Amino acid sequence: MKLFNCFSASGYHSSIITTFGIDFDAYEAIALPRLRDAGCNNNIVVADARMLVQALGDGAHRPKFAGRRYSVVGTQCAGVFHPKLILQLGKASGRLLVTSANMTTAGMAGNFEVAGEVAVAEDAMEAAPLLRAAVDYLLRFLAPASVARRQVEWTLKRARWLPASASPEAVVALQDGMRVAFLARNDGKGIAERFLEFVGDRVVTRLVVVSPYWDHDLRSLRGLCDRFGAAKGAAFIQPQSALFPVHAHASAGPLALFDLNRVPGTASRFAHAKLFIAEGDSGDCVLFGSANCTEAALGTSGQAGINEEACLARDLPAGDAVRLLGLEEALSAGAELAVSSVPSFSPADDIPLSDLAARLPGRFELAGELLRWWPPSGLLSDEAAIRLLDQRGAPVAGSLSRLGTQGSPANYRFDGTVAPHFAQVHQGQFVSSLAVVVVEQSIHESQRRAAGRGLANVLDLLDDDEASEGLWLLEVIQKITEAEHEMRGPRGAAEQPPQQRPTTDAAPDSRVLSYDEFVAGRRAEDGRTASAGSHLAATHQESVRSFLNALIGKRAVLEFSESQEDEGPVPDLGLGDETADGAGAMESGDLPQSAPDGTGADQTAEAKRQLRQRQRYVQDTQRSIIDAVEAFLRGLREQANGQSLGVVDLLRLRALLIVVLGAGSKKTDLLPRDLATQVRRRQVLPSVGEASWRRLVGRLLYDFFRDRLGTRAPLIQSLRLESDGDMGLPEDVLECWATCFWATCAMREAVNDVGAPFHVTKSENMLAADLYRFTRLLPEQALGAVVHEVFSGMSRRYGDRLGVSAERVDQAHLALVEPARIQSYAAR
Repeated sequence: MKLFNCFSASGYHSSIITTFGIDFDAYEAIALPRLRDAGCNNNIVVADARMLVQALGDGAHRPKFAGRRYSVVGTQCAGVFHPKLILQLGKASGRLLVTSANMTTAGMAGNFEVAGEVAVAEDAMEAAPLLRAAVDYLLRFLAPASVARRQVEWTLKRARWLPASASPEAVVALQDGMRVAFLARNDGKGIAERFLEFVGDRVVTRLVVVSPYWDHDLRSLRGLCDRFGAAKGAAFIQPQSALFPVHAHASAGPLALFDLNRVPGTASRFAHAKLFIAEGDSGDCVLFGSANCTEAALGTSGQAGINEEACLARDLPAGDAVRLLGLEEALSAGAELAVSSVPSFSPADDIPLSDLAARLPGRFELAGELLRWWPPSGLLSDEAAIRLLDQRGAPVAGSLSRLGTQGSPANYRFDGTVAPHFAQVHQGQFVSSLAVVVVEQSIHESQRRAAGRGLANVLDLLDDDEASEGLWLLEVIQKITEAEHEMRGPRGAAEQPPQQRPTTDAAPDSRVLSYDEFVAGRRAEDGRTASAGSHLAATHQESVRSFLNALIGKRAVLEFSESQEDEGPVPDLGLGDETADGAGAMESGDLPQSAPDGTGADQTAEAKRQLRQRQRYVQDTQRSIIDAVEAFLRGLREQANGQSLGVVDLLRLRALLIVVLGAGSKKTDLLPRDLATQVRRRQVLPSVGEASWRRLVGRLLYDFFRDRLGTRAPLIQSLRLESDGDMGLPEDVLECWATCFWATCAMREAVNDVGAPFHVTKSENMLAADLYRFTRLLPEQALGAVVHEVFSGMSRRYGDRLGVSAERVDQAHLALVEPARIQSYAAR
């Protein structure tokens, strides 16, 4: 299971997510859109305050929606704030996911994690006390009268099925007769103590533990084995991580070590799961969640750990735990690791929590013109200066006036017209990190946002200043189509097969014509070549069209400052954890070019693993684009068999061409052969081979335009356009044709990374001729302003990376226009 898939579940209006570290890009790009699409609009994120300092210190990845579409709360405790909970509540149902995963890209999609769900529905309310216990636990970290606290109060008023209270030690029986309990740290008992109570007087025959981190002397593991009295113990480790203190193994009793890499799906991923299985003849008891096998997480007899942790404990039939979790084969006879083969303990790099704590800014909320600041401990509000900043970190126009001089929070009157995104505190030599300003009005607007506003979320993706070409565009087009179907009822002109539209609803001059009829009618007029505007203009698909135009600088709405070939490196989706890669890592998205740490065999193995990961990224991304191209063409062919194509299909064609060109490179081989080879995030399609951009462009254009002499008609012959009396060609159609023209000319004129041209085959010549012939543009249009703008923008954006000269593309286009015009007229 990929954790990010969980956020798409419907039926919930509110979510509270806790995490140690946070990747705002991951939350805002993966979790938040899915939550909001599903109607979950009242959202709160609670994280360790020091990790917020770290996350907000990256100026290139500041959150866009924090404090507006969701509240962000930083909290501290004696150790670290470490629970990983996803609590969702709705009018009639709710669920609690307890996981080992941080709210990061690696946590949601890369690491090997564990997660468990407890769900409540109208016909299954047994676990409601557990969800109430989770709510009460989370309320401990939300200050009274804070925006986040009032968000929870708003939630509870709309989730009246929740009990008014629940014991923090509640154990409930599910419909299958098995027990489940929510175990979180409290002042009286640690999680280990509560798990022992959950197991009770059962005889434990074997204790199985999975943990990425351990006490340096294995005291917690040894204590669990002793207190359970297990005859056997099994600890799963990843030897290559060198995070297991093998020097202390002898003191841990009858403990066997097993290689977690033998569990399916773990060999290439960092194992971040935390799992404890107490096996017995009468059944298994499983503990999983955020707690590592450390004293700080589990506590000791009679004393809670210093970390804030949260886990689930549940019963399973005897033997089911290892089987359901895929551990059975890895625990089989003969699979035990030799202690001598386990690398020496190498502690993970510590995150500099003390340094981060020294830069804490406190908490800020804006309600109307009232700015409230809760200063961090040790900072005097009377002597501090507050700077308010926008999303880019630039000062926000306006002034602050202190209201009163006593108490916390410190109150200020904000005299400005634009609400700030961030605040920063200055006092003498002290400069805090950024703090998110939670804007109460915006949070309320999100709460009032009606369910079913998925369309607005989709359109928001197109407004992202950092958005670029990607297969997500096809998903956006599809979601807009579906949303507009639902919003309007009967299908509209842009996406409904035109021949199915009732002629009685059409305007007096409106006719649905085949493309040939449309072009022939236009040619019969007085030679006007002006475009007719966009046939997409009446739909939200116009936003996609505007985005595509903005990418190439045609009537740009958004500004982009990307390099042509040297995009950012491929994101690391599989290695991150709070301490696995040191303080600065936190799934930063970079794959370093330097050699891995270590010596000898360890270094070689790690280098090979990293190289395989890079190669797999390139291959997987290539495959996803190839599959998208084939699925698109297959869908069009199926559609053309029973109905016509419309302008939305042309938009899809244009978008997919843009995706292919954006992923292309003039390099003939993009598969890295060593770690010194830079792997780019977006340029994954080489210039030659089955996965080349030239081949994929040809595939897209071949089915759409190639005349196969009666064996299969080109798809363009299934295209239907609506004529409303303006005989100019719709501009959105013309932009699509211009994109096709540029792509086919680029295929013909591109050179590889050593400057060598490609052989243009007879088939490619015939395809180019059919493309220009079937589009049947007048020379004034084919060489007019719209096509020129598209060509100029495409050459600027894609020319260098594809090895394409703007001048040579223009010349190739000019050379194809006139013969096509002559051939088109001759065919009439």
